Amino acid sequence: MHDLGSDSGGELAANWAAPNSATVGLNRAFAGVAGNTVTVNLVKPGTLHGDRVNQIDLRFAKILRVGRTRTNVGLDVYNITNSAAVLTYNETFSPGQSGWLTPTSVLQARFVKFSAQIDF
Repeated sequence: MHDLGSDSGGELAANWAAPNSATVGLNRAFAGVAGNTVTVNLVKPGTLHGDRVNQIDLRFAKILRVGRTRTNVGLDVYNITNSAAVLTYNETFSPGQSGWLTPTSVLQARFVKFSAQIDF
C-alpha cells in the first residue's frame, strides 16, 4: 500500500496591524474600532500561495503463520522523499522588520515505524 499526498500550498496573507496614526491624511481615527489598531491584509486574496506539499508514504506487511499462531509484521516509511516543504508561515507584516513569511512549521522528516501483531 502507498499513499501519495500532493496538496497545493495554502493561501498566504500579509496581515498588518495598522495603527490610528496611519489615518493622518484622513484627519480622523478608524471608525468602529475598539482598540488603536485594525488588521489589514496587504495581499490581494488568492494571489500568493505557499509551497506545494508532496509526501509519499509506503507500507510493507506480511502475515506469518506458525502452527496456530498468526503474526502480522509491518514496516511503514513516511515522507520517503524526505521533503521539507513549509506547512505554515508567519503572516504578520511589520514595516521595517523581517519575519514576514518566515516558516513556522515544516513537513515532518522521513521516519520509519516497525509493527508486529501476534494472534494466538
